[in-house]
Amino acid sequence: MNLSPQPPASLGKSLVLVVDDISKNLQVVGSLLRIEGYRIAPATSGAQALERVRAETPDLILLDRMMPEMDGLEVCRRLKSDPVTQPIPVIFLTASNEMEHLVKGFEVGAVDYVTKPFNPPELLARVRTHLELKHARDTILRYGQELSRLNEEKNEFMGIAAHDLRNPLSAIKGYAEMVVEDGESLVHGGVSNIPACGRELQENGQRIGDTAARMAEMVQNLLDANRIERGEMKLDLKLTDLCPSLNQVIETQRPRATAKQQTVHLESDAAPVMALADPNVTVQVLENLVSNAVKYSPPDRDIFVRLKSGAENVRVEVRDQGPGLSAEDQKKLFGKFARLSAKPTGGEHSTGLGLSIVKKMVEAMKGRVWCESEPGKGATFIVEFAKA
Repeated sequence: MNLSPQPPASLGKSLVLVVDDISKNLQVVGSLLRIEGYRIAPATSGAQALERVRAETPDLILLDRMMPEMDGLEVCRRLKSDPVTQPIPVIFLTASNEMEHLVKGFEVGAVDYVTKPFNPPELLARVRTHLELKHARDTILRYGQELSRLNEEKNEFMGIAAHDLRNPLSAIKGYAEMVVEDGESLVHGGVSNIPACGRELQENGQRIGDTAARMAEMVQNLLDANRIERGEMKLDLKLTDLCPSLNQVIETQRPRATAKQQTVHLESDAAPVMALADPNVTVQVLENLVSNAVKYSPPDRDIFVRLKSGAENVRVEVRDQGPGLSAEDQKKLFGKFARLSAKPTGGEHSTGLGLSIVKKMVEAMKGRVWCESEPGKGATFIVEFAKA
């Protein structure tokens, strides 16, 4: 769908409800508006005005303030209490210019007023201004509704596509493992010229497996982002010991760190360190932060992970000795699909979704996450979990 702004519809097609208990006033105002091309709906009482509104919703109401039985203030109050008629702009026609009376009109929901006897150019200018504002609001509302619909369709499509990719990617990873095993058999088979072929087979199988694993990570990130945006992330918040979770994450990431000659150091208060968190989501958050430290740190550097319990919260710090982050990178660090000037140091892949997911997950657990960094001095990612 093309969402580029379209030229506004002719204001001359707008319907203006004119409410006044004096017929001559209706005739004068009606004639002025008809000359400008507006459609007119007259009403001589508050009750009749409400009936007219129910029959056909006007684009604007010119409402006499002083009328018998039901005055203009009460009519406006009823209109603004109904969600259907609340958006209709109301301009009071009043013989009073006392501030107290004008304030009461605004308090019940009027957008403007014109004093009697009115000046025709002034009346027409105010009518046109508020009709233009209403048409602009209506257009924005329509665009907003359409964008919401398109966004929902996009989320649904992403969810279906990402979900349907998981099974074939798992199959590819399984076949890649079989290729690696076959290569190992050839390497150790002792047949002339076969070991070289076996090693090549191993390397190709490993490449296939690594690529499939990277794609699986991208799919999982898309699924997580989609789940969060649709409000489908279910949390099991409870007092959780973060020590086992953090140890699990570090042991999972240690082989990757070792392959880059990096050393991961853990400093922790004595167990248990209890925080209000979802155990599974917490592992995902911490794994992302430690994984990023490994991914963006140069080889042969140290990574420091610290777990500390405070008076009101539990803090996890992940500090690296990498190049640090520029001020520009820090501004967009937790944005969706963020593209940073800092790049992985070992050819690793980044979707730009990880930290945006981390932020939403942490905030959903009533915590907060941020980064402290200076160029050339590494980066420290800090997560604080509530204790209760």
